[in-house]
Amino acid sequence: MFNNYYFIFLTAVIYIINCNNFINTTPINNNSQQNNQSIDFSDSYIHVCGGWDGSNYHSECYRYNTHTTWQSMPSLTLPRDDYSLVTYDKKLFAIGGYNGNYLNSVESYDTQTNQWKPIASMNILRHYHDAAVLDNTIYVCGGENGNNVFKSCEYYYKAIDEWHFATAMSMERRGLALVAHEGYMYAIGGKNLNEYTNTMERYDTVKQQWQPMSNMKYTRGYFGSASFLDKIYVCGGWGTSDWKSCETYDPLTNQWTQIASMLLDRSDFKLIAFDDKLYALGGLTMGGQQTDTVEIYDYKANQWSYTTSLPKPLEMFGASVITYL
Repeated sequence: MFNNYYFIFLTAVIYIINCNNFINTTPINNNSQQNNQSIDFSDSYIHVCGGWDGSNYHSECYRYNTHTTWQSMPSLTLPRDDYSLVTYDKKLFAIGGYNGNYLNSVESYDTQTNQWKPIASMNILRHYHDAAVLDNTIYVCGGENGNNVFKSCEYYYKAIDEWHFATAMSMERRGLALVAHEGYMYAIGGKNLNEYTNTMERYDTVKQQWQPMSNMKYTRGYFGSASFLDKIYVCGGWGTSDWKSCETYDPLTNQWTQIASMLLDRSDFKLIAFDDKLYALGGLTMGGQQTDTVEIYDYKANQWSYTTSLPKPLEMFGASVITYL
């Protein structure tokens, strides 16, 4: 009887030792390395592409996050300025713009293949328009083609690679902001046929209707905008502001509130929500100079500060955030 118990005890000990040896073998280290690589590879990045440096149209693209400096990545297939760059379905989409010719062409960047490729073109040549992603759909509104300023909108029907018209805005807008926020799409500011505006309208995708909302405190065109936390932020731009001023819109109260101004006056720049902060990137100063400066807004402190600059001075470029998987 004693021998039987001893045999069972010895077998259990050997089994436990083998299990521990298995757990502590190299696969754990390999998995650890794979996890680290996965975390690094799946980081989110700000992407900046194209634009105008005062002399040339650009197609170069760069990406940045808080753990790296600006890194080069594959260029657009075409130089573009004042176009729209949005993230949709884990891809970047560069839409329309101008490079000596007005464009309706669209191209997408796939993080898996590391390549840009053309997709279906929009129905209209558009420049100074804006784009947003709402309800898993890319929308584009406004802009101009040199002869006409548009109030028309269109959306990308990915299943058949086609663009279709959506309900037009109530007024023509170029240099506007199109912002998707909490289930609605907001068309903000811009310049109509003759003047800058501070008006805003909201699009309901279910009713397919635009509804007027509260006006901004300042008229603005060619300004920066972003959906950040529970509010919409706008900064800078041409109009009655000083190109530094910023304000936020609260959908719950339908009111605009002024916040701390940027450190540098800017138009034709991008405002990006990233890493729990807002980034104001590049643009044109009131002195008529392209800038490479970047500043970040800390909403808790209501304060702006400078951070790592762009690779070169640029305005009218595209910017968007995407996560690599």
